Amino acid sequence: MPTADNGSSFLAFSDLLTGYRGSAVLMLAHESGLFDLIASQECSAEEICASIGWDLEYGRRFLDCLCQLGLLCKEENRYGLSPEAQPYLDPHSPSSQRRTVDFEQQLLLSWDHLAATLKTGNRIFAAGDKCPEELHQARIRYLGAMDEAAGVRAEEVWQCCPDLPPSGTMLDLGAGSGAFIGEFLRRNPGWSAIFCDLPEIIASEELHRRLTPWQERITWCGCNLLDEEPSDLDCIMDRSCDLVLLSNVLHCQGTDESRLVLRRAASKTSTEGLLMVHDFFADTDWRGALYDLHMMLNTYNGKTHRRDDIIAAAGRCGLSSHRTRQLPSGSTLLVFARSEEPLCRFDPPGDTSS
Repeated sequence: MPTADNGSSFLAFSDLLTGYRGSAVLMLAHESGLFDLIASQECSAEEICASIGWDLEYGRRFLDCLCQLGLLCKEENRYGLSPEAQPYLDPHSPSSQRRTVDFEQQLLLSWDHLAATLKTGNRIFAAGDKCPEELHQARIRYLGAMDEAAGVRAEEVWQCCPDLPPSGTMLDLGAGSGAFIGEFLRRNPGWSAIFCDLPEIIASEELHRRLTPWQERITWCGCNLLDEEPSDLDCIMDRSCDLVLLSNVLHCQGTDESRLVLRRAASKTSTEGLLMVHDFFADTDWRGALYDLHMMLNTYNGKTHRRDDIIAAAGRCGLSSHRTRQLPSGSTLLVFARSEEPLCRFDPPGDTSS
């Protein structure tokens, strides 16, 4: 059970029990257009309620609750985004998480099927076939949400390894929105990168626009990591990549598929290179455990794997040395190598964690 800031087990239990209330308030405030209304200038309760169509008395109580939650700030009778929430709720912020809120609103419906899913042992929510256009729109919503989170987590991941060699080749398997490659190439101007994902992901014009500043340093590899047939991935020489990244890839697959992806990633990692696995893990903390249920409800056979199982699987692939980092945003970074020496560059000065 999560621990309350003051150590109270009852408060921690109460916060867990009533966590849906804060989520409901955040989602309603977003859906109503409130954050758009006050993003550029503060507004009075009267102006906000008149614009959105709320009763003034009840609306003011709702706004004051948002202030207590740390989402809004209030000076006299005028409301604006709080400094803490502004980076995530201002539509013009580079760290905006508004598409993620939209995506979570959609996912919320799947939790109504938790009991039935547990009984049947199969995904129930949205399990029917989708037409190509529905699949396209679903992919856009998914990538939009993942891109926002990746923008935050990419900075955290690359801050963990500031002492990389001046040049090398980075391979991003399941690169998605390109947030990790873009941030990596920005920080490491002497490196090149291989963007590997499904051909339909690589075909995105928006993706190429986003990565325009680094296009000359990027090689594109369109393939399905689970496909047994020959693909563009085979054109990448074994042990040719100095750094290989699997970010939020393994949890999308079942045990056998994730082991296959891990083996393929390991095969591309150079003798002195690093394989970095960034993900949530079921045995790390409560976030990983809840994320496992999220995968149960919303994917075919995805799961958050146990951290120790991934470490053992990497060892069977020849990557016997590893380090673990808990990132500030709640995810976990595992870094693997064939020996201890490459990991010494990864370790912060005076750090002895493993």
